[in-house]
Amino acid sequence: MSKEKESISKFYNDYKVINFSDPEEFKSNQGVLKKQMEGLVNIVLPNLVKLGESNSEMPVGMMLASLVSDKYIDKDKFISVQNNLKELKKLSEILNLDKRLVGILSALVP
Repeated sequence: MSKEKESISKFYNDYKVINFSDPEEFKSNQGVLKKQMEGLVNIVLPNLVKLGESNSEMPVGMMLASLVSDKYIDKDKFISVQNNLKELKKLSEILNLDKRLVGILSALVP
């Protein structure tokens, strides 16, 4: 297992899905959300960049999908995290998220 794939898959496997439409759940998970967003910037992005250096022709989506096909991440967990990140991306303007974070979300979810 490559160190990069291991780091990215750990992020996905440890990710807590947050219901952003439930104000109480959203509020009670602010710390979790902050930690997960830091993980996107400090773990997922640098490791995707390293993977991309050796697979420059492979799109990000395919690199992430390979984590499922190579059994690093369960398919259902991957889909739920991707859907949650997509929801977060939709809310990025309202939440006034950092531009780097929005860029990463744009790369990870269409």
